[in-house]
Amino acid sequence: MNTWKRIGLACLTLAALGLAPADAASPRVTVKAAAPSSAYQGETLDVVVTGSGFDRSAKVQYFVSGTTNPGGITVTAVRYANSGELTTTLVVSSDADLANFDIQVTLDSGRKGKGTSLFSVMAKPTNPNETPTYPPGRLYHSFAGNGGTTAATSRLYMFGGMKDWSGASHDDLCAYTNAGSGAAAWTFIPGGTAAPGPRNRAGWSCGGGHCVLVNGLQGAGWVKETWVFSESTQTWSQVSCQRRRVLCPSERMVPAMAYDPVGRVHVMFGGDQWTLKVSNDMYVLDAERMTWTEVTGIPMPSPRSGAVATYVPGVGVVLSAGWGEPCCVTTLNDLHVWDGVAWEPVVSVLADGATGAIPALAIHNIAWDSARDALVVAGGVSTSWHTPNDKTWYVTFARSGGQWQATWRQAFVGCQAAAGSPPDAEPHAEARMALDAATQVQVFFGGPVNGGESAYDNTVECR
Repeated sequence: MNTWKRIGLACLTLAALGLAPADAASPRVTVKAAAPSSAYQGETLDVVVTGSGFDRSAKVQYFVSGTTNPGGITVTAVRYANSGELTTTLVVSSDADLANFDIQVTLDSGRKGKGTSLFSVMAKPTNPNETPTYPPGRLYHSFAGNGGTTAATSRLYMFGGMKDWSGASHDDLCAYTNAGSGAAAWTFIPGGTAAPGPRNRAGWSCGGGHCVLVNGLQGAGWVKETWVFSESTQTWSQVSCQRRRVLCPSERMVPAMAYDPVGRVHVMFGGDQWTLKVSNDMYVLDAERMTWTEVTGIPMPSPRSGAVATYVPGVGVVLSAGWGEPCCVTTLNDLHVWDGVAWEPVVSVLADGATGAIPALAIHNIAWDSARDALVVAGGVSTSWHTPNDKTWYVTFARSGGQWQATWRQAFVGCQAAAGSPPDAEPHAEARMALDAATQVQVFFGGPVNGGESAYDNTVECR
């Protein structure tokens, strides 16, 4: 009998005895992420650990990275959800180590897996009324850069978003500065006496010294509000949308918005209206005068929700994809350009040597990278079932045959956790991205955990 036959018979015998080799009995244990990925000293909380190969016997330990020292973290309970998810209840002592932590999962079979630097402990503020220094996790938040081209002027502004799928939302405004450096940091901006309430899925654009927040949801309630934030005064002002003779866009969520520096207006297109109808109406806001104008009488791109837009120098405001009508069934893959007068469809082609197809995307992210002279397209979902898009594309524009042509090339970017952020260096599915125009760094924040049971709180920088 040859060697391979003897090995095969031996394995069959072991299997018959219930003693099959461990490698054949269960999959490898991996530990990939934790959400939330940080806690304060003295805090008790639940942390969702994701990975693969888990079973009901799983035990979870947290160790200061590179050691076997628990560092003041005690795991009091482990709840098995499925082979890819465990929920751990942690007690973080008041004198826990201020450090990054590895997470190790061990099964009764002896199998184990470890994820490195997935969690961190931060010092608890000494003053309970102290302004927080780092944003809590969120999804369906608003995030955009102001277009500043120097470290002194560039700001990435983030507002609101859902805490989890319960519908509870944040009402905070914070700015990210110095992207790509060790001085990168979030700064919370006080709301003042007049400011928007909690909001998610709102329209949002920044530029020309203002950020504009339009409509969205408060819990399950639809909102018809327009708020303008002034960078110079650091204050909010509200457009009087409830007055009968004041024109404002109707209630809607996830419209596409972008600042047009040529027209000096904030452009809004489409969205999912409170009637559950996907729209293709268009409005522009003069933020200085606090007045909306509806654009009518011209051919429009097809109705869509979850589309995104940004200004491309020398081209115009580029509108990208989204979900078409009927609501959220068909995911689009088209581009259109607004030149300040009319919309023009764009012909998309793959770069020479590229394989696959032009991606169909919704609730994704786009931004203009002036260093590469290309549009960055990243994140979002590729189907109505929220299949994550894990590819980044660079898109270049050229005039050909009297129309705009967009050439798509897949990008391979390097990412890392930002300074002062929890250590998770992966932009999670449906994270929001804004690009720092001064450094051309793509900054991602947040995203849902397991469809929205909780939300990530990591800041990731890519380039």
